[in-house]
Parts: sequence; C-alpha cells; structure tokens
Amino acid sequence: MKRSFTKTLAWWLLGAAAGLVLGGATSYGQQYLPGGLSSFANSSGGWTVLTFATVVVVTRRPSARRWWTGAGLGLVVFHAAVQGYVVVSTLRGFPDSYGPGDFWFTAATLAGPVIGLAGLWWWSPHPVLRAAGIAVLAAVMIGDGVSGLVRVADTTGTTWWLISIAVGVAALGWVVVRRLDGWRERALAVGLTAVGAAAFVVLFSLL
Repeated sequence: MKRSFTKTLAWWLLGAAAGLVLGGATSYGQQYLPGGLSSFANSSGGWTVLTFATVVVVTRRPSARRWWTGAGLGLVVFHAAVQGYVVVSTLRGFPDSYGPGDFWFTAATLAGPVIGLAGLWWWSPHPVLRAAGIAVLAAVMIGDGVSGLVRVADTTGTTWWLISIAVGVAALGWVVVRRLDGWRERALAVGLTAVGAAAFVVLFSLL
C-alpha cells in the first residue's frame, strides 16, 4: 500500500511539474502566437487538450493506470497549468491572480478529474471507457469552439475556434474508426460528444 501511494504521489508531482511548464509557456503563446491562434493560450479547449495529453503520456506506464491516479493527475495538471500561466504572466509584467472563487480555479477543480479519467481511459481495454474518454475531449473542443465563435469571435478572430472544432471532430473520428469496433461504442462516443458539446455551449452562454 505504501509503495502504491508513493508511486501515485510521484506521478502527481510529475504531472504538476509538466503542468507548470506548459502553463507557463501559454503565457508567451498568448502574446506571440500569430493572429487568432493566441486564443488557444487562455481557453477551455487549450487547457483541456494540454491536460488530456499530459495524462495520456503519463499513464502509458502501467503503474499510473489506477483511476485515482488518473483523476488526480487531471486535477493537478489543470491547476498547475493555470498557475504556471499566472506566475509567468505576472513575472513578465502582466499581473494576474489565481485562487478559490476564480473561474479557472473552479473549472480546474471540477473538470480536472474528469479530464484525467478521460486521458486514463485512452489506454483502457474496455471500448465503452475508450468511447467515453474521447467524448470528453471532443465535447470540450467542439463546444469551446462553437462557444468562441458565437461569443467572442468579433474580438479574437475565428482561427483558433475553428481549429478547436476541427481537433475535436478529428480526434473523435479517428478513435471511432480506429479504436472502436462495435457500433454501440461508436454511437456512444458520438452521442456523448454531441450532448457534451451542446451542454458546454449552453453553460457558457449563461456565464
């Protein structure tokens, strides 16, 4: 038990370090990425894809493939990424803050574990979990893209929001075709994505 906890803690610390580095890099991305791409650096889709990808990479190791490890990774990576963004932005002369009550703090706390499980399920031998996992990523990317086009495209441009939708559709399509064999699992992935993306758009329209 002690050894298992030590390994889990080590994976969480690795995830936190990766999140800090990636989040810090997005501070520069927000300033230097061309045109509408800068929206990636401070968007739900941007934080989600960074968190998801980090969890997928870390959980390649069998010792990291416990549900609590994956959920915890999602939590710490998301929080660390946003914290890294805030710290680097502040050091660069763009003061920012992050803590309880902040929108991104709440988003990281609630969504982080879900994204972590989705990343873990990338490696699952169970097709239903693989379908649910990719649906989480695709729903956020598509929903955030549509929401961005509707709400803020006039000020940010459309480039990143269109890319976000394309990434969500492409990721879903690839998994449905290459990693899911049964029609039920494929329908589940598509259905969950559609429902999740619609819910995302509605939720953000109310904020």
